[in-house]
Amino acid sequence: MIVVDLIRNASGVIYAKLSYEPRKNYLLMKWIGACTEEEVKHASMKMLEWQKREGLRTNCKFHVHDTKEIEGAWAGLVEWISNYFFPLNYEYGLRYNISIISPDLFSKLSSMELKKRSSKVTTILAETLSQAEAWLTNKYKEESLGL
Repeated sequence: MIVVDLIRNASGVIYAKLSYEPRKNYLLMKWIGACTEEEVKHASMKMLEWQKREGLRTNCKFHVHDTKEIEGAWAGLVEWISNYFFPLNYEYGLRYNISIISPDLFSKLSSMELKKRSSKVTTILAETLSQAEAWLTNKYKEESLGL
């Protein structure tokens, strides 16, 4: 796993860690603790910058959002993500968003709502990173077989 960026809030506290897994070709955003909607947008745009710069070149189709350690709802962002963020990333090759769901009820409900609303980019829900990796490995196999 290659660390791309550590994203800090105004107080200097890391609230998101962006990494790339070259062997399985996916971008991972690990969310940590509480963050504002503006902070989520800021960190998410770091994903878009990477997708433009590296994702298109590496044919990266998968973004993984690990929300297991995020605190609180981000339901107010579901519309922004599905109508703005995903379509922008789609232009640069993103096809799947895998959300590792949080045990926090409000965060989990936000992930479920995003899955319902996603159009261009399909959202998959997973319980763990290993489950997310298994899903995307299977998807690569299906695509290589033309299924």
